[in-house]
Amino acid sequence: MISFLSASMLFLCFGVHSVFAVTLITDITIDQATLSRGYAVSSADTNFNLIVRPGVLAEESRVVIKQLDPDDTNLPLDWQRISDYYEYEVVNASALVKDKALVINVKLDEAQKNQKKIFAWDVEKNIWLEVPTVVRDAQNVRAFLTQSSARLVVLEKQIMELGQASWYKYKNCDCAASPDYPKGTKLRVKNIDNGKEIVVTVNDYGPDRSLFPNRVIDLDKVAFKKLGALSRGVLKNILVTLEKQL
Repeated sequence: MISFLSASMLFLCFGVHSVFAVTLITDITIDQATLSRGYAVSSADTNFNLIVRPGVLAEESRVVIKQLDPDDTNLPLDWQRISDYYEYEVVNASALVKDKALVINVKLDEAQKNQKKIFAWDVEKNIWLEVPTVVRDAQNVRAFLTQSSARLVVLEKQIMELGQASWYKYKNCDCAASPDYPKGTKLRVKNIDNGKEIVVTVNDYGPDRSLFPNRVIDLDKVAFKKLGALSRGVLKNILVTLEKQL
């Protein structure tokens, strides 16, 4: 059995210099039978989903998701907010099985080609901290958290990470040209359309975005072939993330 409660316009204070207005609340109790199948709890706008997989909670619990009014103070330097603020709580914290993760999925209102990360609010330090983030596509990001509660937001930095990739014949290696990262940087490049991915080393500069504004990276021929057929010329749905920077 799953029960629902909702409320609006509650005012709470979290941490120092951080006051959020709670505009909408989803309050659900998930029973044992439902937990055995797994369940996804959504925010009022349905953009935030807390996925409780089978085996993650050992016993029934209330799960509360709060959608918060914007308060953009204390955002990290060079990062801009691209989602609402959300807060979740598994009220029966002891039900969360050790080392089992809750899945957080946030859908953005619009496709975003720039670098996207989920951040969590650190109450003790009064700062936003980056959470390991899986970019599923231009509108969906995901994180795996073992905490019973957290306040979260998606931020972006003006570094392109989603776009097209072309190929060139240069040194026949797992290498690439990038306008965003210096030579020697290792990047993980993924073709979202087929799931194939490789790690490449930046050894050149390019592409010229004044000519190719949607081009996120240029791949050496050898690297390109590991993601798609050379005959395609351009791969249209490529994700580029930092693997290691010298």
